[in-house]
Parts: sequence; C-alpha cells; structure tokens
Amino acid sequence: MSARLRILGVGLAVLMVSCNRPVRSEIPDVICGTRIDPALTRQLGTPTGDWHEYNRFHRAEETTAPCLIRSSNNVILNFRFSWRPVATDLMYLAKDTGSVSRVTEPRDVHVRSSNRTVVGTDGAISQTACKNKGGKYFTLTLQLPQVKLTDQSHRNDIEKFMRAYFPATLKTLGCA
Repeated sequence: MSARLRILGVGLAVLMVSCNRPVRSEIPDVICGTRIDPALTRQLGTPTGDWHEYNRFHRAEETTAPCLIRSSNNVILNFRFSWRPVATDLMYLAKDTGSVSRVTEPRDVHVRSSNRTVVGTDGAISQTACKNKGGKYFTLTLQLPQVKLTDQSHRNDIEKFMRAYFPATLKTLGCA
C-alpha cells in the first residue's frame, strides 16, 4: 500500500510541475505567408501562449481577406490584405470610424517612392500599385488590438516592422 501511495505521490508531483511550467512560445519566421525576422514581430506583442495563425488570405485567389495571429485567446496581430481599383487616401482609411483599417494617431511615413505608408500608435496601413485580377492597388493593414490607444511606445516598432514586412509581402505577390 505504501508503494502505491509513493507512486501516486510521484505522479502528482510530476503533474504539478508540468502544469506550472511556463508555456514556451516561439514566434514564427513566416507570418501570413511572408517571411519576417521574429525579432521584429516580437516588438509588436508578447505571446502569452502558443501562436496560432488564422489565415483566410490566399495569394493565388487575389481577394481581400484577413489573417489573424493569436496567442492564447488574444489577437496579437490583425492583418487585412486587399486590392482596390484606385489608390485610396490612407489617412481617410486610418481615421475611419470602422474597425477594418482604423489606426490611432496616424502619420505619413516615407518608405519608397511608389509605396505609401501611415503608421499609428496601434497599427499601420501601406499601399502600392500592384495590378492583378483583384485590382490595381494592393493595401495592407496591420492592427495591434492589444496596444492601448494612448500607448505611444510601439510607433517606431510598427514602422520598422512595416518597412520589412510590406516589401517582403509584395515579393510574395509578384509586385516587387
């Protein structure tokens, strides 16, 4: 009987240790089909669990669609890939009251002569000419729902991320 209790005690101890072990979350080097340095992504949000991608964007279909990166039950990165027939005023999109492209306190950022980007405190929008069956202009929106609207500390990290992610995405689309 005492041997059974010792085995049961060891089993419970192992179970308790494994339940209290912190979750190891690796940030992927490919997000929504685009290769990106995980160090840039890490600056945008700290995972609280494993990262999961929910991607409805398919490059071959060239349609407008979202891609979400979640950690535990929280959306860390919210992307929207879209094509438009004409260039859109990014400031108008950023200041829109809807939830699809809105970013807080947007500012123009010079990326490349053919690209246009606005960066806010909780996201960014980039656009460039990229003709396909979906439209003539490709627009990428990034929103960080976990960032508080008054938090100014992520603006530079968002800009660095978009300076790397947007051109890399354009290459995957055959636009660059």
